Amino acid sequence: MLAAVIVTAAGVAYGGDQQQIIQGGPLPPRDAGQAPRTATGTAAIRGRVFAADSGRPLRRARVQIGGPGLPNNGQTTSTDAEGRYEIKDLAGGRYTITVTRSGYLRLSYGQRRPFEQGRPFDLANGQRADNVDFTLPRMSLISGRVLDEANEPISGVRVWAMRPVFFEGRRRLIPGGVPAMTDDAGQYRLLGLTPGSYFVMADIGETWTVVENGVERIMGYAQTYYPGTPGFTDARRVAVGVGEEASNTDFALIPGRAATVSGTVYDSQGRPAGGRQMALGQEFRGPGQTFAMTSNGTTVAADGTFRLIGLAPGDYKLSVRTTTDVNGVTVQESAAATITVAGVDIANLALITSSGWSVGGTVLTDTGDPVPAAPRSRMRVTGRPLSSDPLPMGPGPAFNADNGRVTDDSTFTTPGLYGPARLRVTLPDDWAVKSIQFDGRDVTDEVVEARSGAVLGGVQVVVTNKVNVVSGSITDARGAATADGTVLVFADDAQKWIDDSRFVRSARPDQQGTFQIKGLPPGNYLAVAMDYVEDGAWNDPEYLESIRRYGQRIRLGESGTQTVALRLVSPQ
Repeated sequence: MLAAVIVTAAGVAYGGDQQQIIQGGPLPPRDAGQAPRTATGTAAIRGRVFAADSGRPLRRARVQIGGPGLPNNGQTTSTDAEGRYEIKDLAGGRYTITVTRSGYLRLSYGQRRPFEQGRPFDLANGQRADNVDFTLPRMSLISGRVLDEANEPISGVRVWAMRPVFFEGRRRLIPGGVPAMTDDAGQYRLLGLTPGSYFVMADIGETWTVVENGVERIMGYAQTYYPGTPGFTDARRVAVGVGEEASNTDFALIPGRAATVSGTVYDSQGRPAGGRQMALGQEFRGPGQTFAMTSNGTTVAADGTFRLIGLAPGDYKLSVRTTTDVNGVTVQESAAATITVAGVDIANLALITSSGWSVGGTVLTDTGDPVPAAPRSRMRVTGRPLSSDPLPMGPGPAFNADNGRVTDDSTFTTPGLYGPARLRVTLPDDWAVKSIQFDGRDVTDEVVEARSGAVLGGVQVVVTNKVNVVSGSITDARGAATADGTVLVFADDAQKWIDDSRFVRSARPDQQGTFQIKGLPPGNYLAVAMDYVEDGAWNDPEYLESIRRYGQRIRLGESGTQTVALRLVSPQ
Protein backbone atom coordinates (compact mmCIF):
# COMPACT_ATOMS: atom_id res chain seq x y z
CA MET A 1 0.00 0.00 0.00
CA LEU A 2 1.34 3.40 -0.94
CA ALA A 3 1.76 5.68 2.04
CA ALA A 4 3.54 8.75 3.37
CA VAL A 5 1.80 11.59 1.60
CA ILE A 6 4.22 14.47 1.09
CA VAL A 7 2.78 17.88 0.35
CA THR A 8 4.97 20.67 -0.95
CA ALA A 9 3.38 24.00 -1.78
CA ALA A 10 4.84 27.33 -2.72
CA GLY A 11 2.24 29.71 -1.39
CA VAL A 12 0.15 30.68 -4.40
CA ALA A 13 -3.16 32.48 -4.22
CA TYR A 14 -5.97 30.26 -2.95
CA GLY A 15 -3.36 27.57 -2.21
CA GLY A 16 -1.56 26.11 0.79
CA ASP A 17 0.87 27.78 3.17
CA GLN A 18 3.71 25.28 3.39
CA GLN A 19 6.79 26.57 1.61
CA GLN A 20 9.61 24.30 0.54
CA ILE A 21 11.53 23.81 -2.68
CA ILE A 22 12.49 20.23 -3.42
CA GLN A 23 15.28 19.07 -5.70
CA GLY A 24 14.30 19.48 -9.32
CA GLY A 25 11.14 21.35 -8.33
CA PRO A 26 9.87 24.62 -9.75
CA LEU A 27 12.15 27.61 -9.88
CA PRO A 28 11.91 29.98 -6.91
CA PRO A 29 10.39 33.42 -7.38
CA ARG A 30 12.58 36.08 -8.99
CA ASP A 31 13.95 37.41 -5.67
CA ALA A 32 13.98 34.12 -3.78
CA GLY A 33 17.75 34.21 -3.58
CA GLN A 34 17.89 37.19 -1.25
CA ALA A 35 19.28 36.63 2.21
CA PRO A 36 17.04 37.44 5.19
CA ARG A 37 17.17 41.08 6.14
CA THR A 38 15.41 43.15 8.73
CA ALA A 39 12.86 45.66 7.49
CA THR A 40 13.65 49.22 8.47
CA GLY A 41 11.39 52.19 7.98
CA THR A 42 8.46 54.07 9.43
CA ALA A 43 5.70 53.01 7.04
CA ALA A 44 2.84 50.76 8.14
CA ILE A 45 -0.09 48.86 6.68
CA ARG A 46 -3.29 48.45 8.66
CA GLY A 47 -6.66 46.93 7.93
CA ARG A 48 -9.31 44.39 8.83
CA VAL A 49 -10.29 40.92 7.61
CA PHE A 50 -13.95 39.96 7.20
CA ALA A 51 -15.96 36.91 6.18
CA ALA A 52 -17.63 37.38 2.81
CA ASP A 53 -20.75 35.37 3.68
CA SER A 54 -21.59 36.97 7.03
CA GLY A 55 -19.61 40.21 7.02
CA ARG A 56 -18.30 39.48 10.49
CA PRO A 57 -14.67 40.18 11.39
CA LEU A 58 -12.36 37.17 11.36
CA ARG A 59 -9.96 36.67 14.23
CA ARG A 60 -6.74 34.68 13.93
CA ALA A 61 -6.53 35.30 10.18
CA ARG A 62 -2.91 35.15 9.08
CA VAL A 63 -1.66 38.19 7.18
CA GLN A 64 1.63 37.81 5.33
CA ILE A 65 3.52 40.58 3.54
CA GLY A 66 6.53 40.27 1.27
CA GLY A 67 8.71 42.97 -0.22
CA PRO A 68 11.84 45.11 0.20
CA GLY A 69 13.87 44.60 3.35
CA LEU A 70 11.94 41.50 4.42
CA PRO A 71 13.19 37.88 4.68
CA ASN A 72 12.30 35.36 1.99
CA ASN A 73 9.17 34.15 3.78
CA GLY A 74 8.03 37.70 4.49
CA GLN A 75 6.61 39.14 7.68
CA THR A 76 3.51 37.70 9.28
CA THR A 77 0.94 38.82 11.82
CA SER A 78 -2.54 37.67 12.92
CA THR A 79 -5.80 39.54 13.29
CA ASP A 80 -7.28 40.28 16.71
CA ALA A 81 -10.83 39.64 17.92
CA GLU A 82 -12.09 42.56 15.80
CA GLY A 83 -10.33 41.28 12.70
CA ARG A 84 -7.71 44.06 12.83
CA TYR A 85 -4.07 43.74 11.85
CA GLU A 86 -1.08 46.05 11.59
CA ILE A 87 2.39 45.58 10.11
CA LYS A 88 4.84 48.34 11.06
CA ASP A 89 8.43 49.46 10.49
CA LEU A 90 8.27 48.98 6.74
CA ALA A 91 10.46 50.67 4.17
CA GLY A 92 8.91 52.27 1.12
CA GLY A 93 8.43 49.98 -1.86
CA ARG A 94 6.12 47.51 -3.56
CA TYR A 95 4.71 44.72 -1.42
CA THR A 96 2.60 41.60 -1.80
CA ILE A 97 -0.06 40.90 0.84
CA THR A 98 -1.88 37.60 1.34
CA VAL A 99 -4.38 36.47 3.95
CA THR A 100 -5.27 32.92 5.01
CA ARG A 101 -7.80 31.56 7.48
CA SER A 102 -9.05 28.05 8.17
CA GLY A 103 -12.31 27.38 6.31
CA TYR A 104 -11.77 30.25 3.90
CA LEU A 105 -9.93 30.73 0.63
CA ARG A 106 -6.50 32.27 0.55
CA LEU A 107 -6.71 35.79 -0.86
CA SER A 108 -4.02 38.08 -2.25
CA TYR A 109 -4.32 41.86 -2.32
CA GLY A 110 -6.14 42.94 -5.49
CA GLN A 111 -7.19 39.42 -6.41
CA ARG A 112 -10.72 39.45 -7.80
CA ARG A 113 -11.17 35.99 -9.25
CA PRO A 114 -9.98 32.41 -8.70
CA PHE A 115 -6.38 31.61 -9.72
CA GLU A 116 -5.65 35.25 -10.53
CA GLN A 117 -2.40 36.94 -9.51
CA GLY A 118 -2.59 39.48 -6.72
CA ARG A 119 -1.72 43.12 -7.28
CA PRO A 120 1.32 44.88 -5.80
CA PHE A 121 0.73 47.35 -2.98
CA ASP A 122 2.76 50.53 -3.46
CA LEU A 123 3.85 51.99 -0.10
CA ALA A 124 5.64 55.33 0.19
CA ASN A 125 8.33 56.07 2.78
CA GLY A 126 6.69 56.94 6.08
CA GLN A 127 3.18 56.25 4.77
CA ARG A 128 0.50 54.89 7.10
CA ALA A 129 -1.78 52.91 4.81
CA ASP A 130 -5.15 52.39 6.52
CA ASN A 131 -8.21 50.37 5.55
CA VAL A 132 -6.29 47.74 3.58
CA ASP A 133 -9.15 45.34 4.18
CA PHE A 134 -9.79 41.80 2.97
CA THR A 135 -13.06 39.94 2.59
CA LEU A 136 -12.44 36.19 2.50
CA PRO A 137 -14.85 33.90 0.65
CA ARG A 138 -15.71 30.51 2.05
CA MET A 139 -13.90 27.55 0.59
CA SER A 140 -15.72 25.27 -1.82
CA LEU A 141 -15.92 21.50 -1.54
CA ILE A 142 -16.89 18.37 -3.43
CA SER A 143 -18.37 15.36 -1.64
CA GLY A 144 -19.68 11.97 -2.59
CA ARG A 145 -19.14 8.23 -2.35
CA VAL A 146 -16.77 5.82 -4.05
CA LEU A 147 -18.14 2.34 -4.76
CA ASP A 148 -16.73 -0.89 -6.12
CA GLU A 149 -17.93 -2.69 -9.25
CA ALA A 150 -20.76 -4.26 -7.22
CA ASN A 151 -21.90 -0.82 -5.95
CA GLU A 152 -20.60 -1.56 -2.47
CA PRO A 153 -18.81 1.25 -0.60
CA ILE A 154 -15.01 0.99 -0.51
CA SER A 155 -12.79 2.58 2.11
CA GLY A 156 -9.21 3.81 1.92
CA VAL A 157 -9.56 5.27 -1.58
CA ARG A 158 -7.65 8.47 -2.36
CA VAL A 159 -9.84 11.01 -4.11
CA TRP A 160 -8.40 14.01 -5.94
CA ALA A 161 -9.84 17.18 -7.44
CA MET A 162 -7.77 17.78 -10.58
CA ARG A 163 -7.67 20.71 -12.99
CA PRO A 164 -5.88 21.14 -16.33
CA VAL A 165 -2.84 23.45 -16.30
CA PHE A 166 0.03 24.01 -18.74
CA PHE A 167 3.07 22.78 -16.81
CA GLU A 168 6.54 21.51 -17.75
CA GLY A 169 5.92 22.06 -21.43
CA ARG A 170 2.50 20.45 -21.77
CA ARG A 171 -1.07 20.62 -20.55
CA ARG A 172 -1.67 18.16 -17.73
CA LEU A 173 -3.96 17.55 -14.77
CA ILE A 174 -2.63 18.83 -11.45
CA PRO A 175 -4.13 18.58 -7.94
CA GLY A 176 -6.51 21.37 -7.01
CA GLY A 177 -5.98 20.73 -3.32
CA VAL A 178 -5.15 18.07 -0.77
CA PRO A 179 -6.60 14.61 -1.55
CA ALA A 180 -9.34 13.08 0.56
CA MET A 181 -9.65 9.49 1.81
CA THR A 182 -12.91 7.55 1.79
CA ASP A 183 -14.27 6.27 5.10
CA ASP A 184 -15.94 2.93 5.81
CA ALA A 185 -19.10 4.14 4.08
CA GLY A 186 -17.13 5.10 0.97
CA GLN A 187 -17.72 8.78 1.63
CA TYR A 188 -15.20 11.53 0.86
CA ARG A 189 -15.02 15.30 1.22
CA LEU A 190 -12.60 17.37 -0.88
CA LEU A 191 -12.07 20.56 1.12
CA GLY A 192 -10.41 23.91 0.50
CA LEU A 193 -11.23 24.13 -3.20
CA THR A 194 -11.15 27.32 -5.20
CA PRO A 195 -14.35 27.99 -7.18
CA GLY A 196 -14.09 26.40 -10.60
CA SER A 197 -14.54 23.09 -12.37
CA TYR A 198 -12.60 19.93 -11.56
CA PHE A 199 -12.08 16.38 -12.70
CA VAL A 200 -12.61 14.09 -9.70
CA MET A 201 -10.27 11.10 -9.74
CA ALA A 202 -10.00 8.15 -7.36
CA ASP A 203 -7.27 5.56 -6.98
CA ILE A 204 -6.30 2.73 -4.62
CA GLY A 205 -3.49 0.20 -4.81
CA GLU A 206 -5.62 -2.70 -3.55
CA THR A 207 -5.33 -5.96 -5.50
CA TRP A 208 -6.99 -9.36 -5.33
CA THR A 209 -6.78 -12.75 -7.03
CA VAL A 210 -9.42 -14.33 -9.25
CA VAL A 211 -9.46 -17.71 -11.00
CA GLU A 212 -11.05 -17.94 -14.44
CA ASN A 213 -11.04 -21.19 -16.39
CA GLY A 214 -8.39 -22.53 -14.06
CA VAL A 215 -6.11 -19.52 -14.62
CA GLU A 216 -5.17 -17.37 -11.64
CA ARG A 217 -5.12 -13.65 -12.32
CA ILE A 218 -4.30 -10.62 -10.14
CA MET A 219 -6.76 -7.76 -10.42
CA GLY A 220 -6.75 -4.14 -9.24
CA TYR A 221 -8.64 -0.90 -9.65
CA ALA A 222 -7.68 1.56 -12.37
CA GLN A 223 -7.47 5.28 -11.70
CA THR A 224 -11.11 6.19 -12.21
CA TYR A 225 -12.63 9.57 -13.05
CA TYR A 226 -16.15 10.73 -12.26
CA PRO A 227 -18.72 9.57 -13.38
CA GLY A 228 -16.86 6.25 -13.84
CA THR A 229 -14.33 6.23 -16.66
CA PRO A 230 -10.65 5.20 -16.74
CA GLY A 231 -9.56 8.29 -18.70
CA PHE A 232 -10.23 11.99 -18.18
CA THR A 233 -11.10 12.45 -21.88
CA ASP A 234 -14.49 10.88 -21.11
CA ALA A 235 -14.72 12.33 -17.61
CA ARG A 236 -17.29 14.90 -16.55
CA ARG A 237 -16.22 18.13 -14.87
CA VAL A 238 -17.66 18.99 -11.48
CA ALA A 239 -18.31 22.72 -11.03
CA VAL A 240 -18.39 24.48 -7.64
CA GLY A 241 -19.12 28.11 -6.87
CA VAL A 242 -17.87 30.23 -3.99
CA GLY A 243 -18.63 28.48 -0.71
CA GLU A 244 -20.69 25.82 -2.48
CA GLU A 245 -20.68 22.07 -1.99
CA ALA A 246 -21.05 19.79 -5.00
CA SER A 247 -22.57 16.81 -3.20
CA ASN A 248 -23.58 13.34 -4.37
CA THR A 249 -20.57 13.11 -6.68
CA ASP A 250 -20.73 9.32 -6.54
CA PHE A 251 -18.98 6.91 -8.88
CA ALA A 252 -17.71 3.33 -9.03
CA LEU A 253 -14.13 2.21 -9.50
CA ILE A 254 -13.27 0.26 -12.63
CA PRO A 255 -11.46 -3.06 -12.10
CA GLY A 256 -8.63 -4.05 -14.38
CA ARG A 257 -5.85 -6.60 -14.67
CA ALA A 258 -2.80 -5.93 -12.53
CA ALA A 259 0.61 -6.19 -14.14
CA THR A 260 4.15 -7.31 -13.47
CA VAL A 261 7.03 -4.90 -14.05
CA SER A 262 10.55 -6.27 -14.33
CA GLY A 263 13.95 -5.05 -15.42
CA THR A 264 17.48 -4.30 -14.30
CA VAL A 265 19.30 -1.68 -12.23
CA TYR A 266 22.99 -0.92 -12.82
CA ASP A 267 25.15 1.88 -11.49
CA SER A 268 27.02 4.35 -13.69
CA GLN A 269 30.05 2.01 -13.77
CA GLY A 270 28.00 -0.89 -15.13
CA ARG A 271 27.83 -2.80 -11.83
CA PRO A 272 24.56 -4.42 -10.63
CA ALA A 273 22.83 -2.46 -7.83
CA GLY A 274 22.14 -5.66 -5.89
CA GLY A 275 20.58 -5.40 -2.45
CA ARG A 276 19.26 -1.88 -3.00
CA GLN A 277 15.66 -1.06 -2.20
CA MET A 278 13.49 0.08 -5.08
CA ALA A 279 10.77 2.52 -4.08
CA LEU A 280 7.42 2.40 -5.78
CA GLY A 281 5.56 5.68 -5.81
CA GLN A 282 3.00 7.93 -7.39
CA GLU A 283 3.64 11.62 -7.98
CA PHE A 284 1.21 14.43 -8.69
CA ARG A 285 3.03 17.63 -9.59
CA GLY A 286 1.98 21.15 -10.40
CA PRO A 287 3.38 24.67 -10.22
CA GLY A 288 4.82 25.05 -6.73
CA GLN A 289 3.55 21.75 -5.36
CA THR A 290 4.31 18.05 -5.28
CA PHE A 291 2.19 15.27 -3.79
CA ALA A 292 4.04 11.96 -3.51
CA MET A 293 3.03 8.58 -2.13
CA THR A 294 5.79 6.02 -1.73
CA SER A 295 6.25 2.46 -0.54
CA ASN A 296 9.04 -0.12 -0.54
CA GLY A 297 8.50 -1.79 -3.87
CA THR A 298 11.09 -4.57 -3.94
CA THR A 299 14.75 -5.38 -3.36
CA VAL A 300 17.07 -5.50 -6.34
CA ALA A 301 18.61 -8.97 -6.75
CA ALA A 302 22.37 -9.56 -6.70
CA ASP A 303 22.51 -9.72 -10.49
CA GLY A 304 20.73 -6.32 -10.75
CA THR A 305 17.32 -7.67 -11.72
CA PHE A 306 14.05 -6.68 -10.08
CA ARG A 307 10.45 -7.79 -10.34
CA LEU A 308 7.29 -6.03 -9.11
CA ILE A 309 4.17 -8.17 -9.10
CA GLY A 310 0.53 -7.12 -8.94
CA LEU A 311 0.64 -3.43 -9.81
CA ALA A 312 -2.86 -2.03 -10.20
CA PRO A 313 -3.48 0.06 -13.33
CA GLY A 314 -2.12 3.60 -13.01
CA ASP A 315 0.94 5.82 -13.32
CA TYR A 316 3.95 5.05 -11.14
CA LYS A 317 7.45 6.27 -10.51
CA LEU A 318 10.21 3.78 -9.71
CA SER A 319 13.17 5.14 -7.74
CA VAL A 320 16.34 3.52 -6.44
CA ARG A 321 19.37 4.92 -4.62
CA THR A 322 22.80 3.35 -4.26
CA THR A 323 26.43 4.11 -3.53
CA THR A 324 29.24 3.23 -5.88
CA ASP A 325 32.97 3.67 -6.28
CA VAL A 326 34.03 6.10 -9.02
CA ASN A 327 37.81 6.40 -9.40
CA GLY A 328 38.35 5.54 -5.75
CA VAL A 329 35.68 7.92 -4.46
CA THR A 330 32.40 6.73 -2.97
CA VAL A 331 29.49 8.62 -4.51
CA GLN A 332 25.73 8.42 -4.05
CA GLU A 333 23.67 7.72 -7.15
CA SER A 334 20.00 7.33 -7.98
CA ALA A 335 17.72 6.50 -10.86
CA ALA A 336 14.04 7.03 -11.55
CA ALA A 337 11.59 6.13 -14.27
CA THR A 338 7.92 6.92 -14.80
CA ILE A 339 5.75 4.10 -16.15
CA THR A 340 2.10 3.62 -17.03
CA VAL A 341 0.55 0.29 -16.04
CA ALA A 342 -2.47 -0.60 -18.16
CA GLY A 343 -3.00 -4.31 -17.59
CA VAL A 344 -0.04 -5.43 -19.70
CA ASP A 345 3.23 -6.67 -18.20
CA ILE A 346 6.28 -4.44 -18.64
CA ALA A 347 9.59 -6.23 -19.08
CA ASN A 348 13.21 -5.30 -19.72
CA LEU A 349 12.97 -1.92 -18.04
CA ALA A 350 16.59 -0.72 -17.68
CA LEU A 351 17.57 1.78 -15.01
CA ILE A 352 21.09 3.18 -14.74
CA THR A 353 21.84 5.17 -11.62
CA SER A 354 23.51 8.55 -11.78
CA SER A 355 24.98 11.03 -9.34
CA GLY A 356 23.46 13.73 -11.49
CA TRP A 357 25.49 16.42 -13.10
CA SER A 358 26.58 19.85 -11.98
CA VAL A 359 27.15 23.26 -13.40
CA GLY A 360 29.63 25.78 -12.05
CA GLY A 361 31.10 29.06 -13.07
CA THR A 362 31.28 32.77 -12.48
CA VAL A 363 28.84 35.66 -12.53
CA LEU A 364 30.17 39.01 -13.76
CA THR A 365 28.78 42.25 -15.08
CA ASP A 366 28.70 43.29 -18.73
CA THR A 367 31.49 45.76 -17.94
CA GLY A 368 33.72 42.92 -16.76
CA ASP A 369 33.57 44.08 -13.14
CA PRO A 370 32.49 41.88 -10.22
CA VAL A 371 28.85 42.09 -9.21
CA PRO A 372 28.34 44.43 -6.20
CA ALA A 373 27.68 42.70 -2.89
CA ALA A 374 24.04 43.74 -2.41
CA PRO A 375 22.64 42.33 -5.66
CA ARG A 376 25.07 39.40 -5.60
CA SER A 377 23.59 38.14 -2.33
CA ARG A 378 20.22 37.86 -4.10
CA MET A 379 21.46 35.96 -7.15
CA ARG A 380 21.20 32.25 -7.75
CA VAL A 381 21.86 29.98 -10.74
CA THR A 382 19.56 26.97 -11.10
CA GLY A 383 18.80 24.28 -13.65
CA ARG A 384 15.21 24.06 -14.88
CA PRO A 385 14.56 20.41 -15.86
CA LEU A 386 12.55 19.80 -19.00
CA SER A 387 10.79 16.89 -17.29
CA SER A 388 10.41 15.50 -13.79
CA ASP A 389 10.62 11.90 -15.04
CA PRO A 390 14.36 11.30 -14.28
CA LEU A 391 14.24 13.15 -10.95
CA PRO A 392 14.43 10.94 -7.83
CA MET A 393 11.46 11.27 -5.53
CA GLY A 394 12.06 13.76 -2.72
CA PRO A 395 15.21 15.76 -1.95
CA GLY A 396 18.32 13.86 -2.96
CA PRO A 397 21.58 13.72 -1.02
CA ALA A 398 22.98 16.57 -3.12
CA PHE A 399 20.12 18.89 -2.22
CA ASN A 400 21.09 21.98 -0.26
CA ALA A 401 19.23 25.25 0.11
CA ASP A 402 22.43 27.12 -0.82
CA ASN A 403 22.98 25.29 -4.09
CA GLY A 404 23.44 27.75 -6.92
CA ARG A 405 23.87 30.80 -4.72
CA VAL A 406 26.46 33.29 -5.92
CA THR A 407 29.29 33.47 -3.37
CA ASP A 408 31.44 36.41 -2.31
CA ASP A 409 33.97 35.62 -5.04
CA SER A 410 31.14 35.68 -7.64
CA THR A 411 31.28 31.93 -8.27
CA PHE A 412 28.46 29.39 -8.08
CA THR A 413 27.98 25.63 -8.06
CA THR A 414 24.68 23.92 -8.84
CA PRO A 415 24.76 20.14 -8.28
CA GLY A 416 22.03 17.50 -8.40
CA LEU A 417 20.78 18.03 -11.96
CA TYR A 418 19.21 15.06 -13.78
CA GLY A 419 18.47 14.98 -17.47
CA PRO A 420 18.36 17.94 -19.86
CA ALA A 421 17.76 21.38 -18.35
CA ARG A 422 17.85 25.08 -19.08
CA LEU A 423 19.94 27.35 -16.90
CA ARG A 424 18.01 30.06 -15.10
CA VAL A 425 19.23 32.94 -12.95
CA THR A 426 17.29 34.37 -10.02
CA LEU A 427 18.21 38.02 -9.53
CA PRO A 428 16.85 41.38 -8.34
CA ASP A 429 14.45 43.31 -10.60
CA ASP A 430 17.06 45.97 -11.34
CA TRP A 431 19.36 43.39 -12.96
CA ALA A 432 18.96 41.18 -16.01
CA VAL A 433 20.82 38.33 -17.67
CA LYS A 434 22.68 39.46 -20.77
CA SER A 435 24.08 36.07 -21.72
CA ILE A 436 25.17 32.67 -20.40
CA GLN A 437 28.32 31.41 -22.11
CA PHE A 438 29.73 27.89 -22.10
CA ASP A 439 32.55 26.48 -24.17
CA GLY A 440 32.49 29.44 -26.54
CA ARG A 441 28.76 29.37 -27.28
CA ASP A 442 25.67 31.17 -25.99
CA VAL A 443 23.47 28.78 -23.96
CA THR A 444 21.20 31.43 -22.41
CA ASP A 445 18.06 29.71 -23.67
CA GLU A 446 19.54 26.43 -24.87
CA VAL A 447 19.08 22.97 -23.37
CA VAL A 448 22.22 21.63 -21.69
CA GLU A 449 23.03 18.20 -20.25
CA ALA A 450 26.05 16.22 -19.03
CA ARG A 451 26.83 12.63 -18.12
CA SER A 452 26.67 11.24 -14.59
CA GLY A 453 29.09 12.95 -12.23
CA ALA A 454 30.27 15.46 -14.83
CA VAL A 455 30.62 19.17 -14.13
CA LEU A 456 29.90 21.81 -16.73
CA GLY A 457 32.58 24.10 -15.42
CA GLY A 458 33.62 27.49 -16.65
CA VAL A 459 30.07 28.70 -17.29
CA GLN A 460 30.08 32.48 -17.47
CA VAL A 461 26.88 34.32 -16.55
CA VAL A 462 26.93 37.93 -17.70
CA VAL A 463 24.46 40.24 -15.97
CA THR A 464 23.72 43.91 -16.42
CA ASN A 465 22.03 46.68 -14.47
CA LYS A 466 21.12 48.43 -17.72
CA VAL A 467 17.65 46.97 -18.04
CA ASN A 468 14.53 47.55 -20.07
CA VAL A 469 11.49 48.91 -18.31
CA VAL A 470 7.97 48.67 -19.71
CA SER A 471 5.53 50.80 -17.75
CA GLY A 472 2.17 52.38 -18.26
CA SER A 473 -1.48 52.41 -17.34
CA ILE A 474 -4.72 50.66 -18.30
CA THR A 475 -8.05 52.08 -19.41
CA ASP A 476 -11.36 50.25 -19.65
CA ALA A 477 -13.71 50.08 -22.65
CA ARG A 478 -15.02 53.59 -21.85
CA GLY A 479 -11.53 55.07 -21.69
CA ALA A 480 -11.53 55.44 -17.91
CA ALA A 481 -8.40 54.56 -15.93
CA THR A 482 -8.65 51.21 -14.14
CA ALA A 483 -6.53 49.25 -11.68
CA ASP A 484 -7.96 45.94 -12.87
CA GLY A 485 -6.62 43.50 -15.41
CA THR A 486 -3.32 41.72 -16.00
CA VAL A 487 -0.65 43.01 -18.36
CA LEU A 488 1.26 40.53 -20.51
CA VAL A 489 4.34 41.47 -22.52
CA PHE A 490 5.61 38.63 -24.71
CA ALA A 491 7.99 38.19 -27.62
CA ASP A 492 6.53 38.56 -31.09
CA ASP A 493 8.54 35.47 -32.08
CA ALA A 494 6.55 32.38 -31.03
CA GLN A 495 9.78 30.33 -30.93
CA LYS A 496 10.59 32.16 -27.69
CA TRP A 497 7.38 31.04 -25.94
CA ILE A 498 9.06 28.25 -24.00
CA ASP A 499 8.16 27.28 -20.46
CA ASP A 500 9.44 29.90 -17.99
CA SER A 501 10.63 32.06 -20.88
CA ARG A 502 12.72 35.19 -20.28
CA PHE A 503 10.75 36.76 -23.12
CA VAL A 504 7.33 36.48 -21.46
CA ARG A 505 6.42 38.55 -18.41
CA SER A 506 3.27 39.51 -16.55
CA ALA A 507 2.27 42.28 -14.15
CA ARG A 508 -0.77 43.57 -12.38
CA PRO A 509 -1.29 47.30 -11.76
CA ASP A 510 -0.87 48.80 -8.31
CA GLN A 511 -3.59 50.73 -6.47
CA GLN A 512 -2.91 53.78 -8.67
CA GLY A 513 -3.48 51.71 -11.81
CA THR A 514 0.14 51.77 -13.02
CA PHE A 515 2.23 48.75 -13.92
CA GLN A 516 5.92 48.10 -14.44
CA ILE A 517 7.87 45.21 -15.97
CA LYS A 518 11.66 45.15 -15.78
CA GLY A 519 14.40 43.07 -17.33
CA LEU A 520 13.04 41.89 -20.67
CA PRO A 521 15.78 41.15 -23.21
CA PRO A 522 16.06 43.32 -26.35
CA GLY A 523 13.64 42.47 -29.14
CA ASN A 524 10.16 42.89 -30.60
CA TYR A 525 7.23 42.37 -28.25
CA LEU A 526 3.47 42.48 -27.95
CA ALA A 527 1.82 44.12 -24.94
CA VAL A 528 -1.78 43.44 -23.95
CA ALA A 529 -3.97 44.06 -20.90
CA MET A 530 -6.40 41.21 -20.29
CA ASP A 531 -9.38 41.55 -17.99
CA TYR A 532 -8.65 38.12 -16.48
CA VAL A 533 -5.73 35.75 -16.81
CA GLU A 534 -5.23 32.63 -14.74
CA ASP A 535 -1.85 32.71 -13.01
CA GLY A 536 0.70 30.98 -15.24
CA ALA A 537 -1.52 30.77 -18.32
CA TRP A 538 1.15 32.73 -20.24
CA ASN A 539 3.37 29.62 -20.17
CA ASP A 540 0.99 28.04 -22.68
CA PRO A 541 1.92 28.89 -26.29
CA GLU A 542 -1.67 28.25 -27.40
CA TYR A 543 -2.94 30.89 -24.98
CA LEU A 544 -0.40 33.47 -26.19
CA GLU A 545 -1.35 32.71 -29.80
CA SER A 546 -5.02 33.26 -28.95
CA ILE A 547 -4.38 36.78 -27.64
CA ARG A 548 -1.71 37.81 -30.15
CA ARG A 549 -4.24 39.82 -32.19
CA TYR A 550 -4.90 42.13 -29.22
CA GLY A 551 -1.25 43.01 -28.72
CA GLN A 552 0.29 46.46 -29.09
CA ARG A 553 3.70 46.20 -30.75
CA ILE A 554 6.74 47.59 -28.98
CA ARG A 555 10.47 47.29 -29.60
CA LEU A 556 13.00 47.13 -26.78
CA GLY A 557 16.67 48.01 -27.15
CA GLU A 558 19.53 47.21 -24.78
CA SER A 559 18.01 49.41 -22.05
CA GLY A 560 15.58 52.25 -21.50
CA THR A 561 11.96 52.86 -20.60
CA GLN A 562 8.95 52.29 -22.81
CA THR A 563 5.64 53.79 -21.70
CA VAL A 564 2.49 52.25 -23.13
CA ALA A 565 -1.21 52.92 -22.65
CA LEU A 566 -3.25 49.74 -22.92
CA ARG A 567 -6.98 49.22 -23.38
CA LEU A 568 -8.45 46.41 -21.29
CA VAL A 569 -9.44 43.38 -23.37
CA SER A 570 -12.35 41.15 -22.31
CA PRO A 571 -12.63 38.29 -24.83
CA GLN A 572 -16.11 36.82 -25.11
